[in-house]
Amino acid sequence: MMNEIICADCLDILKSMPDKSVDLVLTDPPYGIGVDYGDYEDSQDNLRELIAKFMPEVLRVGKVVALTPGNKNIFLYPKPDWILSWVVPAGTGVSCWGFVCWHAILVYGKDPYLVNNLGSRPDIIIGDNLKVNHDHPCAKPLNVWKKILERCSVKESDVVLDPFVGSGTTCIAAKILGRKYIGIEISPVYAAIARKRVEQAQYEERLFAVTA
Repeated sequence: MMNEIICADCLDILKSMPDKSVDLVLTDPPYGIGVDYGDYEDSQDNLRELIAKFMPEVLRVGKVVALTPGNKNIFLYPKPDWILSWVVPAGTGVSCWGFVCWHAILVYGKDPYLVNNLGSRPDIIIGDNLKVNHDHPCAKPLNVWKKILERCSVKESDVVLDPFVGSGTTCIAAKILGRKYIGIEISPVYAAIARKRVEQAQYEERLFAVTA
């Protein structure tokens, strides 16, 4: 299962995993705001049901959990230990209170920098170069995802799990940063996209090693 993208319902896989068996769960679940994911209806009611099912499992298997809930539905989630902030100075949309210039990152568990006596780090992550060019309705920019992963994981031996892997950005970030990864995606279409992107990243990594 290590360094694989599994096409399955994440609940089936999570329930088979031992307690605290991964160092970091980093994921971007559905937001409950009507995004078109194909087979899944992205309603608030469905999100509530999904949270009730998957959150106990990720909190059980992950030593640290970090997720982007979408600002509109933050309060549907269990109370986090802290909220990190992905800051986008140029803004990424408009809310009922003006331009949206930040995104919440709910974190559960202890800060790995403090646990490993590496000192305090900021609780904001500045996002830049937000372009994405792969086929997913809610893709995340790789450069930002790498920053979030590095903020929540300090060891190259860490295992990173994404139960809603989508187009595979978490797995690519983990691969680039030397972490092991497990990706789970219920949609065969997006699982195929994720595998292709990871394979391409691995090819480019080997090509760079040969030509460097």
